[in-house]
Amino acid sequence: YSTLQANDYLNLKLPPLDVLFENAKQGPVYQVAAVKEQLEKKTLSKEKRAVWSFFSIRGSYQYGTFSNDATYSDLITPVINTYNTAAQTNYTVGGVININFDQLFDLGARVRRQRLNISRAQLEKEERFEELQREIIHLYVEATAQLNILKLRAEAIILANAQYEITEKDFANGTVDSSVLSTEKEKQSQAFENFENSKALLNKSLITLEVITHSRFLNRKK
Repeated sequence: YSTLQANDYLNLKLPPLDVLFENAKQGPVYQVAAVKEQLEKKTLSKEKRAVWSFFSIRGSYQYGTFSNDATYSDLITPVINTYNTAAQTNYTVGGVININFDQLFDLGARVRRQRLNISRAQLEKEERFEELQREIIHLYVEATAQLNILKLRAEAIILANAQYEITEKDFANGTVDSSVLSTEKEKQSQAFENFENSKALLNKSLITLEVITHSRFLNRKK
């Protein structure tokens, strides 16, 4: 913006307010509030499923080979050695119910509280957005007014420059004295100073609007 000339501002047009409002939703202020709302909704879904925390299922599975090596004898029977192997599969399945009555009776209240948390998060998001809208409107109106003033002051510079050139020629021809030339030079300087002051205020409003709304008002050429 600091490199723009007077003619650049004459062609500058601000987007409609509704476009700026929509673009502002991409900013961190609104996004933080939106993420908080989403987190509260996820927590509500978790609270609705909390009843399943009272139930659990357990199971085990084993597979292997069982072997038995035995020796037998008595006074009559000679020593007999036996060796047996067999594949075995064992599994167990069971369920456990562990109810905490304090948590059980509080389930409905927890769901209701979480719904209230969601409502609060939604209201906070709307509040943040309304604050953004008010700030955008303030800057928009300010920038529009400054843009109109800047255009008038740009025209004043053109007129002051033209008048100074005429007076400078008259001074060279001896038609007017140095006091008249000095006066016109002062008017030219004042017109330029007024333009630069308005330009600085306008640039500040435009840059702030761009940051808040995540919008670009100028097509910057490299």
